[in-house]
Amino acid sequence: MIKQPLVSIIIPCYNHEAFLDDCLCSILAQTYPNMELLICDDCSPDNSYEKIMSYREELEKKFNNVIILKNEVNLGVTKNVNRMLKLVKGEFVKTIASDDCMAPDAISEMAHFLIENSQIDVVVSNGIKVPEEQRYPDFSGDVIYNALPDFSADGFFIRVAQCNQISAPAAMVRMSVYEKFGLYDENIKVEDFEFWLRIFKDGKAKIAFLDKALIYYRINANSMSSNTNNKTIEKRRKLLFDAEIQSLYKYKDYFEPHAFAEIILNRIIAARGFAVSLRLKNFNMQLEQMWKEFPLWNCLTKKEVIGFKIKFLILTIKRLIKN
Repeated sequence: MIKQPLVSIIIPCYNHEAFLDDCLCSILAQTYPNMELLICDDCSPDNSYEKIMSYREELEKKFNNVIILKNEVNLGVTKNVNRMLKLVKGEFVKTIASDDCMAPDAISEMAHFLIENSQIDVVVSNGIKVPEEQRYPDFSGDVIYNALPDFSADGFFIRVAQCNQISAPAAMVRMSVYEKFGLYDENIKVEDFEFWLRIFKDGKAKIAFLDKALIYYRINANSMSSNTNNKTIEKRRKLLFDAEIQSLYKYKDYFEPHAFAEIILNRIIAARGFAVSLRLKNFNMQLEQMWKEFPLWNCLTKKEVIGFKIKFLILTIKRLIKN
């Protein structure tokens, strides 16, 4: 008989009443036989918690263990996920946002991959990016990964730092990884990037790709993957930028100085390209502090410095003209 370890599904929820039917129906449709479910509503202003509670009886019939929590104050996603991780009993952990969904065999496919590949710590599947208006199970859209990602160990830490290839919604992680490396850093408001840098910086954790579309990742109006621009998206992009810079500086000693300088400056250029708020005084103060902590220009040639400064100027002018 094939071993069927307990899988813990974690759902952090905030203000997703409109999408919870889809998410929970996809969870209830899972074919894997040994699961527990933990959901924590992060003090949503809508009726998310009431929606979750309406499914309680059905969920308790499906899962070996069901824990439904509601935070009295908004903790943010990092602290919310950590609260649930401290309660899990499973050998494998699958975190999914409350506006996303899974194919019926998602847990089964990922769990059996980890069972059959004991050396792998994290498995990432492919998935489908679905528009906000689509409803489960009638999803269609572009795949998350058009080409196979390079998850080979050689240089993987640098590749993650340059451009995070890991789709967090499509990842399943062994609980032993959290036990070995710790939970998410609660000083950083976007949890996954810092965690990936931490577990892969020494090459001790192993990751693999499962080329099956098992996750449905919703692109809604306020998603950072959306093509639209509004104050909510800009705020979230600024939050992501701050978290990425904070994470990179946390592990700066693991980079060769020239590579670190290029990674930081390319992040700043990308930020200059999308957000008006990044021209504000507080952002310039943040840059000055970064320069004091690590003299980025000193790591580059004069030609590279001029090239980056020209890019900054062009993007700033474009944003001024556009707005």
